[in-house]
Amino acid sequence: MRSTVGLRELAGPGPGSLRLINDGGQTGISYEPYCYHCYRRESQLEDGAKLNACQYCFLTSFCPSCQQTHPSAECATLQDIAADDKIIVDLRRRTGKSSTISFTKFPRKQHFLLSSAKDWYDYYTRLSDMGGFRSKMNRDLKYLANDPKEREFVEYMRCGTNTTTIQLTLIAALEAAIPNVSTRGSINLHIIGAAGAEFASVPAFEELLHFLPSLTALRLSFVGLNVLEDLKHDTETQNPHTLQCCTTCTKMGRTISITTWRGPYHAYVDTEFYKTPDLAAAFHSGFSVDEQADWYPTIKYLAHAPHPTLLTAARYFEIQGHMGVWKNLGAEFVKNAELNKWKGMSPSLAVCGDKPNEVVYQNYWWYIVKQR
Repeated sequence: MRSTVGLRELAGPGPGSLRLINDGGQTGISYEPYCYHCYRRESQLEDGAKLNACQYCFLTSFCPSCQQTHPSAECATLQDIAADDKIIVDLRRRTGKSSTISFTKFPRKQHFLLSSAKDWYDYYTRLSDMGGFRSKMNRDLKYLANDPKEREFVEYMRCGTNTTTIQLTLIAALEAAIPNVSTRGSINLHIIGAAGAEFASVPAFEELLHFLPSLTALRLSFVGLNVLEDLKHDTETQNPHTLQCCTTCTKMGRTISITTWRGPYHAYVDTEFYKTPDLAAAFHSGFSVDEQADWYPTIKYLAHAPHPTLLTAARYFEIQGHMGVWKNLGAEFVKNAELNKWKGMSPSLAVCGDKPNEVVYQNYWWYIVKQR
């Protein structure tokens, strides 16, 4: 129940095309590079000619007959993608993990609005505890000094925004939808269509405790068709799992609990386990593009739900589709669709993009549906 945001594992050299293949009943994806200018694949070139990769980004291909360059700004972005891919590959090789998480290490004693921060640089150096890197990286979180260990830390920090974009976007939505969020002792969040990205980011939910000093209890409910079943219990037992928080939060009695329910959200609201959330969120649902029939009952419910709902998307055509559906359902908005300054800072190549080398960012667009 979610859209595919970007292509990392299959990228390369691009641009290229994706095709569904079926081999002995097993369905998969085939990736084939093509020329940036004439769109011919290597199999279509004459006399066994080969495609040439861009010597700078290595993610763009040219046939021998065409110009061997592409726009410099585009190439620079693709170089960032290639560099970040190497970081992730190295991380996976050393730790077995494919994502980084970098959030505030210690709880704040004083509350500052996240909306007061201009961007991720401002968040890290002014609101979080990375002030020592203020002069060592630029606003794009690119390292400016010469220390290898510091460079690695900043690179992980930048890549980590693709994970913690979830938590900061949630905090921004809470600020926009709940006027007294800074004084709330407990918050109940429902993550709709939860899948791999949301589960991988679970440790970073402690950022909500660290950023909101009054918050003592954060309750999370992960709901969706991709939620893994509990091997020991039926999916409807709703036994909460308590996260291990930092020593300071633990001594203060602050807690984060998670419950899961496998199934569509509109079915979950009719169960005995449902409790009205302060905010619900669906990240990259793709409901106007993928599995529209499956999503529609949930979207119809959310259009007039008793709580605000945050939604995100990677590309503008998805947002256009979203708005068409909401308009037909008579939904109103706390925040209209706009660019999200808490999007992930590490781009990816789009899957089946509308143009060669189309780049997407995690949670690039966001908006909030108003409660009824």
